[in-house]
Amino acid sequence: MQLWNSTSPEAPASTRRRRATAALDPRHTLLISCFDAALPLGRMGLAADGVPCAQVRSPAHLVAPWKNNAESENASLLLSLSMRETHDVVICGHVRCAALEVLLDGERDRQTFGLLSQVPAARATIELVRHNYGGLHRDALREVTAQENVLTQLDHLLTYPLLAQGGGPRVHAWLYDERDTSLWAYSFEESQFAHQISLR
Repeated sequence: MQLWNSTSPEAPASTRRRRATAALDPRHTLLISCFDAALPLGRMGLAADGVPCAQVRSPAHLVAPWKNNAESENASLLLSLSMRETHDVVICGHVRCAALEVLLDGERDRQTFGLLSQVPAARATIELVRHNYGGLHRDALREVTAQENVLTQLDHLLTYPLLAQGGGPRVHAWLYDERDTSLWAYSFEESQFAHQISLR
């Protein structure tokens, strides 16, 4: 996987740097992933005795930024965080993501692109990639879009009061590459997906 330096805003990045890395306990881990990702949870350390960690799935693992109102899009994620003791939250993207392919090629499926582009969490990724990576070709653009989307949704996740405070659950950003079944962790110090995680 080619490594790209993050272009995400400085303020969320400073919040990211406060997040520590540690071994995960599936019984106390919440995974946020894409609904079409075939992730090997057992080999990723996200299942124990055949029982996977708690999961929230959405197209392109989109996370709505925090809004302080009862009817917000945050309800399902808040419930997942509050209904059991959560020590770690992992947001995991994947390179061969159908939703991201639509974002990269709006001409291919105008209706689906139109629906996705109305979602603020998706629109943030579209605008960031168009602004910063317009000159990249297909494969490189696919990789950088997958990486930047994980970081964009991570920034949204870190707007949640429970996760923004220092004593809350730890937050991890991972990217799974189906092409060679590799798993990469975002390095907060290096601001890139620099650490490959060994699958069991």
